[in-house]
Amino acid sequence: MPKFVDPVQRRGVIADALFAIVLRRGLSKVSLRTIADETGLAIGSIRHYFSGADGIVRFALETLVERVGDRLEARLADMLPKLDAGSIDRDQAKELTVDFLSELLPLDETRRRESVVWLAFEEEARTTPELGDVFETSVRGTRALMARVVESMSARGVLHAGLDAQAEAETLAALIDGLTLRSALHPEVLAPERARELLAAHLEKLRA
Repeated sequence: MPKFVDPVQRRGVIADALFAIVLRRGLSKVSLRTIADETGLAIGSIRHYFSGADGIVRFALETLVERVGDRLEARLADMLPKLDAGSIDRDQAKELTVDFLSELLPLDETRRRESVVWLAFEEEARTTPELGDVFETSVRGTRALMARVVESMSARGVLHAGLDAQAEAETLAALIDGLTLRSALHPEVLAPERARELLAAHLEKLRA
């Protein structure tokens, strides 16, 4: 009998191969040939799932967004009930919030790799409109997550009175973007743990 190949697992292998190439050599080196070399698959096998490298790039970007988004949603689902129930003190609530937002910072090897690859994709999207919608959806999703954090702080009475919740959510999203960029590409200038400290300090300034 022919060997069964799980198409979801195979596509994931191909996406991971693209990530590895981007990390070592840059996005410009991604091609069907380099992906075939990285995975050990025949180009014909790869074409069974994707017509060309452009399709793989888009799928890999969507895969990265999905993986990070799933982790954030899982953390949020665990965090918000604890915050909303008031079952933890202010300091514990702050640590939970910082931990949640730090999921977007390159604090371990997995997140560092994801951050570097994401930044490479973002540069590519500047001149490749076909990727723009994925980034727009991701950026809006990140902003929505930040809004949920700020709204939770407001509902619990720990947000400074008079602050514009929408503006603070946008500022928080921009701060995380900047911290990720600097600490992922130049950790000798901004160590990832220092980035986390700066994020925590910003959240403290928002608290009443």
